[in-house]
Amino acid sequence: MKLLTTSQAAEMLAISVPTLRALVRAGELAFIPKGLGSERRHMVFDQADIDDYVKRSKTRLVPASEPIRGPATDNGFLAQRKARLAAKAAARKAAR
Repeated sequence: MKLLTTSQAAEMLAISVPTLRALVRAGELAFIPKGLGSERRHMVFDQADIDDYVKRSKTRLVPASEPIRGPATDNGFLAQRKARLAAKAAARKAAR
């Protein structure tokens, strides 16, 4: 078990020490208390906890299982708008 200081853990995550402390306060990252700091806790971090946080934080903008839709196959907003405009035009034409 390799223990990392606050600055080492922050550097490993490419964040600042205050951001690391905010992650600890939010309960996102576990730490091991070290010493008897009365004003600010002295923390060390387990390498495995850092790796676990990185795994939990990974995200994808588009899920891999979802097909990517383009304008040719999109039956969303634009297709519905086009249908509404066509229905309005037909209603106006029928009213004349």
